[in-house]
Amino acid sequence: MKKIIIAIIIILILLMVTTGILLFILKNNEPEEEENVQGDVGLDINFKETTIEPVIDNISFFTIQNCIQGYLNTINLKSSSYYDNYDRQIVTNNEIENNIYNLLSEEYIKENSITTNNVFNYIDKVEKDLIFVPLKMNTLMLQNMTKYAVYGFCIDWDNEYVKDLYFIVNVDDENKTYSITPLNSETYKSINDIKLNKTEFKIESKDGINNITNQAITDQYLCGQYLLIQKRLMLSRPEISYNYLDEEYKNKRFGTLENYKKYISENKAHILKMVLKGYQVERIGEDTQYMCKDQYGNYYLFNTKEVLNYKVLLDIYTVEQETAIKAYAGYNDRQKIAYNVNKWVQMVNNKDYQGMYNLLNATFRNNNWTSVQEFENFIKQNYPSYYEAEYGKYEENGESAVQTITLKDIEGKEQNKTVTLIIKLKEGMDFEMSIAV
Repeated sequence: MKKIIIAIIIILILLMVTTGILLFILKNNEPEEEENVQGDVGLDINFKETTIEPVIDNISFFTIQNCIQGYLNTINLKSSSYYDNYDRQIVTNNEIENNIYNLLSEEYIKENSITTNNVFNYIDKVEKDLIFVPLKMNTLMLQNMTKYAVYGFCIDWDNEYVKDLYFIVNVDDENKTYSITPLNSETYKSINDIKLNKTEFKIESKDGINNITNQAITDQYLCGQYLLIQKRLMLSRPEISYNYLDEEYKNKRFGTLENYKKYISENKAHILKMVLKGYQVERIGEDTQYMCKDQYGNYYLFNTKEVLNYKVLLDIYTVEQETAIKAYAGYNDRQKIAYNVNKWVQMVNNKDYQGMYNLLNATFRNNNWTSVQEFENFIKQNYPSYYEAEYGKYEENGESAVQTITLKDIEGKEQNKTVTLIIKLKEGMDFEMSIAV
């Protein structure tokens, strides 16, 4: 009996020692606390208290845009998905009705007693391809699903405005499925009028038609999307795209909406065809600058805070960027002349007649053109296309430099043009010029 008691005491002591060692190890393996360090807020979300907020996540924004575009494609009764190359319908009307029905939310279906037989009574009548252009998007995060309120508009393939659109998009985060509630655009005047409730429900997969795939996001994709959205806004809703312009740039380059519309009209052929050919991304704190280059050598700067919260500059010479200012300060005179010649070529390509007119030497300008309109006519007659410059003979002549260039039509419509520019450097990045005529 005595031996048993001694054995029990020994076991208890060993357990106490082992526990102490484990506690010591765990204590020493805990990360040291740092001052003012916050944990991952995602771990602390109280879904009962989440509120409706603007979407700031690129993946969510463009994924939902794709969902709505898919919906517009599905309700288009003349969709290429429904016809072959000989314009013969390859799916039945019942299949089309089922496809549309399977994208609608249960709430919308129950509220309107929708069936596959009457589904066309509760959706827009569409018989042509439509493109959705998103403008605003709010979100409500719940435990197992996410709801989105969406505002935008649609255009046709000629970039003509068709109508404003409002939607609620429900995403089942577990099943990776979605459903759509189309809203009456006459009822909602603002995205903030759309109320998202906190009721959760399952969204079953309907033969894969309502499965959701997150949009892969890269810098190249974002540059392409920003350029594409701006292009569509310029062509279909110029008054909206005008509001996206950087304030300093807008005032300096255009001054008024009418001047901006004139710019779009002058560049419409180019805007219609412009695509992303190059890009550069710079991240500055929480902001990101996307520099996009199109096939005509024109540059566009998008200074973004979050998705679709941006200000755009349609060239890189009207408001000089800090990096350009610093680089220019380190150039020798010949490099500065080349920089300014390139700026002039960009102005030609942008049909920036006022900007070119302002650069002209006052005496030269007054001797040749009494108004900017006369100068505009001269440029239109002599430089009607889009060009890239090849530098030729260079010589200095007193306070000025003479640079000969060959302008090559990017589209190959014209013969090469030889142009001689006389440029005088001034303070900072200012200069004045004449054109050998």
